[in-house]
Amino acid sequence: MFDNITLKMYDLPQNYKLHDIVKNKRKTDVNTYKGKLKNMVIWQNLNCLTVFGSLAKYLNDENMTPLNREEVKQAIKKLEKDIGLSLKNAVVSSVEFGTSIVVKEKPFEYLRLFGNTKRLTRVEYSKLTGIETILYTSNTGSFGFIGYDKTREMLDKKQDIPPLFAKSNVLRLESKMRTKRGIEAIFNGGLSAYDIFGKNVYKKFRMLFLEAYKNIEKRGRLVYVDKSKEITPLKLLKLEAEQYRQSHPKEYCYLIQELNEAGKLTPKSLERIRAENYHLGNDIYVSDQSPLIEELDALVYDSVMYGD
Repeated sequence: MFDNITLKMYDLPQNYKLHDIVKNKRKTDVNTYKGKLKNMVIWQNLNCLTVFGSLAKYLNDENMTPLNREEVKQAIKKLEKDIGLSLKNAVVSSVEFGTSIVVKEKPFEYLRLFGNTKRLTRVEYSKLTGIETILYTSNTGSFGFIGYDKTREMLDKKQDIPPLFAKSNVLRLESKMRTKRGIEAIFNGGLSAYDIFGKNVYKKFRMLFLEAYKNIEKRGRLVYVDKSKEITPLKLLKLEAEQYRQSHPKEYCYLIQELNEAGKLTPKSLERIRAENYHLGNDIYVSDQSPLIEELDALVYDSVMYGD
């Protein structure tokens, strides 16, 4: 289920020459060569060789179909053979772990129910790309989680849809570690290319992915008054606000985003609002999970836990 990855190799053999291997090569400065090996972009300077790209696309020519652990190993071994270097000690400086999920409705119907999450900032940028996309990112940029319409992305890029996903609504979810420092914060000592197809590391990424997904507040709940408890005019007003928040998640997110951008809503105030909403749910109303989120929760769990 690993996809985009950045690998760095140091202490290269003195006679190693990138321009003998890659296509579309060019010299970007006196000491740096850049080129491509299929979809993988490769740089070489005096001290390091850097490789970036999708392992799934490198192995199978498409990255809608997630790789299992054995296929990740095959992709690393193929890359190792093609560039003529051992990747055993290649340092992983960024990596994505994700899955493609066939859902009943269009992906935006699920993504619009994705609310905020702790420690990550929510950004919606479908207006820029034309593809419904929800991104969560840490303040440092080291960690992220993203959801988007994979079918729409591939069609926009004029890429062929694999037969397994033909005529399907495909929601793509990815957990991202964007920096070497971020990876080292989770995996003491960092990761090598060989580590990522190891059983224990693969299991850890599964757990991290599910944790990130579960931490996202899911809206669209059906809210009911708890008639066994007394309700005041103030609580009734709050209940009405919560019903709006759950039934109009997109508009609510835009409101929060606009207040944030205007500097009228601090992170601390937002946390207080979330806490109050949580306690309100315990005090005056009951709710049922959105059927779309119930569907997605089950699909995400099955895809991640049984996708080895």
